[in-house]
Amino acid sequence: MSDVASQAGVSSASVSYALSGAPGVSEERRRHILAVAAEMGFRPSRTARDLRSGTTRTIGLLLADITNPFYAEVAGGVVAAAHDEGYEVSVAHVGVDGTRQAEAAYAQVDRNCSGLIFTGLVAADKPLLDTLRQENIPVVQVYRRVEGEPSDWVGIDDYHAAFEMASHVVATGRRKVAILGGPEASSASTGRLRGYQDALRKAGLTAVNEPDVWGELSRASGALHARTLFAKYSDVDAVLCGNDVIALGVLDVCTEIGKRVPEDMALTGFDDMSFSSAGPLQLSTVTVPRDLMGRRAARRLLQRIAGDNSPPRNDLLPYAIQVRSTTVPVGGR
Repeated sequence: MSDVASQAGVSSASVSYALSGAPGVSEERRRHILAVAAEMGFRPSRTARDLRSGTTRTIGLLLADITNPFYAEVAGGVVAAAHDEGYEVSVAHVGVDGTRQAEAAYAQVDRNCSGLIFTGLVAADKPLLDTLRQENIPVVQVYRRVEGEPSDWVGIDDYHAAFEMASHVVATGRRKVAILGGPEASSASTGRLRGYQDALRKAGLTAVNEPDVWGELSRASGALHARTLFAKYSDVDAVLCGNDVIALGVLDVCTEIGKRVPEDMALTGFDDMSFSSAGPLQLSTVTVPRDLMGRRAARRLLQRIAGDNSPPRNDLLPYAIQVRSTTVPVGGR
């Protein structure tokens, strides 16, 4: 900065004001300083600035599964909203089982992140959240949440979305229905499971594979459980999945064994990923606004960082049921 000041014929303080956009220099002098800085190829050091101010303009984002496109789209929303406010995002991958949750969170805190966004919290993470709250680290929960945790949450009504989807499947005439859900520790997966189950009960049905309904949110898990399911219950005529990726695994097995979708069996997903309506695959599913979810979470966190001390909020976002060709009614075309 002193080199820029010398070249521009101004004080270092004037350079600082001009580069930071702060008042203290005229607009004409600001333009002159910026032009000199650009000519010299000067790039301000964010680290140095943060050290001087004692604060950072960085937030931490902890992703449950960086390979899952769902979380990538949530991350895109977080990054976009943070960038709009001049913040950067430090991303950490905690793993599907969440065993690195605390380790990753404390690492983000050690990097002086001003707040944290979690996408894969489970009930066992309550002590971690208690510690972060004691250290005055703002936290926003996304998608999953820890019940009774006094921090902000952004997500959808998984229960009612699943209830509507299962009700639709029953209305198509399917009666031998199975459920292949996500991990039992996930609040989103349990909400979806309860919605599926209650819709089936309302129709006088029970999932044929109860209680073996839990699994991972992966294609491999969907395929693994589908093989077991079809070997044990060959007359299954519908499978309600915990997400779209599980449904892909089920579809793989259907192709292997010659089980036709939707002629022999209806199939549904959840999340409405881009591949769910690509080409010949037209999967009935639930649209989740992933980008909006990320943006809302980032904006809420930045409000907390700025000093908003209002009570914690649950930001319930809209969802939509997408009825496509995998749930054509029995005998329909």
